[in-house]
Amino acid sequence: MKKWSTYIWKLIWVIGLFFLSIASFDILNHFKNSSHINTTSWASSIILFLWGIYLSLVFIKKWSIKINVPLLICVFIPSFLFSLIPLLTSILSISIPIGMLFLKIFSSNLIEIVAGLTFMLSIFDNSKTESE
Repeated sequence: MKKWSTYIWKLIWVIGLFFLSIASFDILNHFKNSSHINTTSWASSIILFLWGIYLSLVFIKKWSIKINVPLLICVFIPSFLFSLIPLLTSILSISIPIGMLFLKIFSSNLIEIVAGLTFMLSIFDNSKTESE
């Protein structure tokens, strides 16, 4: 029975993926049609962060909290802070000379997904211990 439960959870995850796709599309369209740019960019960033969290659910094998400090400090915190730069510049109306390279990075929308993914993976550490 344990073997089948693994397959069932993965199928439920795929069904949830379809529902999340539909919901995020509808939410973004709602904000694009009814709001101004700042709330749309914030909603987009939050949705992408939630996408990262949802994608990480496939990789978490054990749901016990064990913090992976190197992943948290070296990947999550920089990517999370880096994802806040465009949002803060739009709110504060300041100009940060980021250059074309950073503009390409921000437009890829991967920074928020990486932040969400590594957030969950750093909390529920799946790395093997020495005894394994």
